[in-house]
Amino acid sequence: MAVGSSTLRGQPKGSVKTAIDFLCQIDLNIFKNIKSEALFADTLNHQTDLLKELLPSKSWGFARKVLNIFLFQVTHDIYLSDKYNLKKLIPFLEVALDNPNAKKLLKRAKKRSCKFYWRNIKSLMKEENSEIQEFAKKIAREEFGVERCYLDLYFWRE
Repeated sequence: MAVGSSTLRGQPKGSVKTAIDFLCQIDLNIFKNIKSEALFADTLNHQTDLLKELLPSKSWGFARKVLNIFLFQVTHDIYLSDKYNLKKLIPFLEVALDNPNAKKLLKRAKKRSCKFYWRNIKSLMKEENSEIQEFAKKIAREEFGVERCYLDLYFWRE
């Protein structure tokens, strides 16, 4: 339910089914014993690379967006979170990037004389994502007092 056609808007036919099939086979136990952001990032990067190879577009950015939306949902699901000890991942979760979220972050970066590069989600790469996510973490904590995964909720209210 977390990923639908709007998540993969503009992607080739079959992308939604491919993403859903991939998410259904993820063993959430891989996240159960994660205790650091670095270990979480390694695990998330590996899953992103796996999904990227399956997507018709081979887009790293779309693969990451799908995983970020999915992980946000499962960490906030009472049953899954309890069963797999996922609540502890919340400080590590990324904000799901799309054009509206990226534009909000770019606007804030400009005000702070910070720079990062954003073209679109389809062409997003790991290095660019890391820079944006670090900035998002800072904004989330300084402006809203929350973890970056919640920025989407705050940005929609603006």
